[in-house]
Amino acid sequence: MTTIQRNVQGEDIRQSAKHVLFVEGNDDNGLDPLVLSELLPIEISVKPLGASYHIRSAAEALHKHHPSYYFLIDRDHHEDDFINNCWKNFPDESKSNLLVWFRRELENYFLIPEYLKHSKYLTATSKKLLDSIRKHCQQRLYLDVANQVIVSLREDFKLKWIDFFEKIKGFESKELALKQLKERPEFKAKIETTSSALDILEVERRFHAKLHDFTEGNENLDYGSGRWLELVRGKKVLPSVIKECFTVADAQGTPLQAGRESIKEIAKDLLGKGLDKQPDDFQRLYKIISARIASS
Repeated sequence: MTTIQRNVQGEDIRQSAKHVLFVEGNDDNGLDPLVLSELLPIEISVKPLGASYHIRSAAEALHKHHPSYYFLIDRDHHEDDFINNCWKNFPDESKSNLLVWFRRELENYFLIPEYLKHSKYLTATSKKLLDSIRKHCQQRLYLDVANQVIVSLREDFKLKWIDFFEKIKGFESKELALKQLKERPEFKAKIETTSSALDILEVERRFHAKLHDFTEGNENLDYGSGRWLELVRGKKVLPSVIKECFTVADAQGTPLQAGRESIKEIAKDLLGKGLDKQPDDFQRLYKIISARIASS
């Protein structure tokens, strides 16, 4: 006998959903779960799973056993080719159901001026909004570029550079084992590679390459030139822009401080404008997840 449930709440559907999207964050009240729950179909549940490296590990471990689990992380250090392949091949049954934002962090999508202009909470002029975003990104420019160099070096050194021994022959004694170990050519090669990567000229080269990616050679940030809006630390910039250009009030009409709650209210307002008003990556994610739900 079929039982019909009436007045089912949307959150009840999400909690029992077969499809789950795991995102960065430590609690359900974070920006990532809120934004993606507002954006995506009600048939998918959005769950925070900690830091990005936890999510990536889970994506690699669980995709074969849970094909309806999906994983989404910030861009951080990932390069364009890797990100493009994630979206192009999603879901990738041979690797993982992992997606990576094209922009540095989720907050970067809320720095897109054309998107922010749709918010009912915007109280600044269009010019002031543009100037505010550019000013706060400019203030962080060289800090973020320098940190990106550090991230690139750290990631390079994490790469697998030496394999395990496989055969027992040659390991009949501790002396032979130590000899085999010391004669591995990878140690010398690693020292040379590390020395080369940390050479001051190489560090300088990386800095200028990253800076050019941000600015295309301009000293002052300019819209349409460089990728600074995509690559700057949006999480650090967004609160300052909200403080200068938006006013959010509570139910009693009292203005909220320009912090986490204000950002959430602005995000909810923008996400309610309709799919066609959302950033391209939001629309693309919606279509990909909707197609997965429809095919299951």
